[in-house]
Amino acid sequence: MNKHYNKIYFQGSKELVNKRYFEGWYFKQVNKDLNYTISFIPGVSYNDGDSHSFIQCIICNKDNELSSHYFRYELSEFSYSSSPFSVKIGKSSFCENKIDIDIEDSTISVIGKLEFEALEPLPHSFLRPNIMGFFSYIPKMECNHHIISMNHRINGKLLIDHETLDLTDGFGYMEKDWGKSFPTEYIWLQCNHFKQSDIRVTVSVATIPFGLFSFKGFFCSLFVGDKEYRFATYNRSKLILNSAKDGVVDICLIKGNLELNIVGVVDNTQVLASPKNGIMDHSIKEGLAGRVSISLKNSKTGLSIKSNGTNAGIEIMMDF
Repeated sequence: MNKHYNKIYFQGSKELVNKRYFEGWYFKQVNKDLNYTISFIPGVSYNDGDSHSFIQCIICNKDNELSSHYFRYELSEFSYSSSPFSVKIGKSSFCENKIDIDIEDSTISVIGKLEFEALEPLPHSFLRPNIMGFFSYIPKMECNHHIISMNHRINGKLLIDHETLDLTDGFGYMEKDWGKSFPTEYIWLQCNHFKQSDIRVTVSVATIPFGLFSFKGFFCSLFVGDKEYRFATYNRSKLILNSAKDGVVDICLIKGNLELNIVGVVDNTQVLASPKNGIMDHSIKEGLAGRVSISLKNSKTGLSIKSNGTNAGIEIMMDF
């Protein structure tokens, strides 16, 4: 097993009990009718005062109402396997191709099984083992990021407070983060529900500490059919951040003859717990019903692609 080239695997170790470390996986599901989105975030928090495992759940229902829930577990209730990959927390298990969820407290109950088909990982190479490019080789980064699947089909049902949510023929997305803390300032946007059905995009911009300094790093993966367009700090792309406040993010990415404009709008957000020095005592705001517009142009070939998307996950944790 090589954890560096299989980032879906648990990157930590159980010897981290008194260290400052977090790791979490993100599973987002949207139903066929695009009127219900539910995401699960299983994870673990290691530190010297409040180590535990957890499952977060954020839901956007058919009335566009958002709710978030935090289920806390003892460290002893967290286990993992690499062959095949799985993470188990309490009565729930999370694998690359399925979820078996069983969470309940005084606010909500979610029980069910989901299966995933035709996962779409990013293309990779020695210099680009994941979305972070060669930055993934730098040890002790504050926060590491990996995209497990840009898009995949879902089969299965969930029972949410005794009401059935059928996710069969819906589509999902998977990623993960690990390290010490989330960035102090960042933007994250993900959408795989465009009018042009073969488009999917994920983008992140963050202030990244590097020794005594910091810099604004970014990556973006846009798929149109089987073609990926990658914009990132590490491949000499240029970022123009036009706006990132009041629920609107407006960015322009340039690489050679390619120019990609992305505008994301999110009206409703809910609070999720986030890590700071391994402790889940900070918070972020995420929306699951965001709207996205993309415009891709190639000044040399005349390529022009425009499309609008819905059911986007958006987090805007900066004011610009």
